[in-house]
Amino acid sequence: MADKHESTESDHDAAIGDVEQAFGTMYTQIRRVMIRRAETVHPELTVFGFKILRELNRDETLQQGVLAERLLSDKGAVSRVVRQLEDLELITRVPDPADRRAQLVRLTEKAHVALDSVAEDNRSVLRARLSLWEIDEIRRLRDLLGKLNETMAEREHEHRGER
Repeated sequence: MADKHESTESDHDAAIGDVEQAFGTMYTQIRRVMIRRAETVHPELTVFGFKILRELNRDETLQQGVLAERLLSDKGAVSRVVRQLEDLELITRVPDPADRRAQLVRLTEKAHVALDSVAEDNRSVLRARLSLWEIDEIRRLRDLLGKLNETMAEREHEHRGER
């Protein structure tokens, strides 16, 4: 009986290793896509700058400190990139009416138009790829990704509790 358990554990470890490798490949592909999307918005835009623009696209205006928290970055790095985005005319800064010491960052119309174009391209590419799959496969992928996200969120919550 111990051999069966060891074999199953070994198979389990090998399967997890395969998933890790697949995630590594997917991460590299996503990174390439992010670089291309950033360049589509502006040739000088970095991936981190693109991430800031996406956060601002979700919420109209945000303080730089909130951006730093959401992107798990330090305020100095966000501040430097915000200046670059302002120089590229992709964002503007305005005083925060709730806190005159703080500034809110918001997208310019130029950034909105570029991000809308990138988002539409993203949707069409994903739809084109997944339209080749069976509907049950798409739903299974959705369910498995949801389960993985829940598991990862639980682990993050546990990790925060350890601190």
